[in-house]
Amino acid sequence: MKPSIVLQCLALGLLGVSTAHAATVWNEDLNGDLSGNGLSPTAIGVASGSNVILGLTGDFGQGVDRDYFKITVPNNLELTAINLLPSTSVSGGVSFIGMQRGPQLTVTPSGGGANVLIASGHYGNDLIGTDILPQIKLQNAGKLSGDTFSVWVQDTGGPANYGFDFVLTPVATPAAAPSVSGWGLLLLGAALGSMLFVEAARSAQSQGRAVT
Repeated sequence: MKPSIVLQCLALGLLGVSTAHAATVWNEDLNGDLSGNGLSPTAIGVASGSNVILGLTGDFGQGVDRDYFKITVPNNLELTAINLLPSTSVSGGVSFIGMQRGPQLTVTPSGGGANVLIASGHYGNDLIGTDILPQIKLQNAGKLSGDTFSVWVQDTGGPANYGFDFVLTPVATPAAAPSVSGWGLLLLGAALGSMLFVEAARSAQSQGRAVT
């Protein structure tokens, strides 16, 4: 069984991190251990704004405990940041995070099939307080919206706490063209009719002058 993650929550408070607008969508100490199977990741609900995920990975003496979870980002939202929270504590030099589009993480623990990953990279304690998405997002990622994304977190050293804030922001939509009311259409039709009448009258007048 994993050590308590209560210390992560305490760290957030002690370091003065505001959580007023952040929702903790998964805390392994409260919600249970995340899946260790990439083909069946734990489904975590997310919404617009901050979505904090607190977990623990690493080797507790019985082999590496990998964490797999998935989030579904609706069409009107986009994953724009993954902030590494102060509760993170990497046991060795770095921990690893990878992401694949779809409801499963099919890459093997040894890295087989890694070409399907849309985000992949290492993070260390030096990156705490920063957005790690720009450095792990790969060129084939595309827009992180309107799909399910499976995430893989691991540390091959000793126990390593992690805290991620998955930030979802509204997708900008083009401004709708102003609607024209019934009276507006009527006035527009009258104006066009008047213009056509004037043009026809001028044309007839020109033709009359040419004949004389």
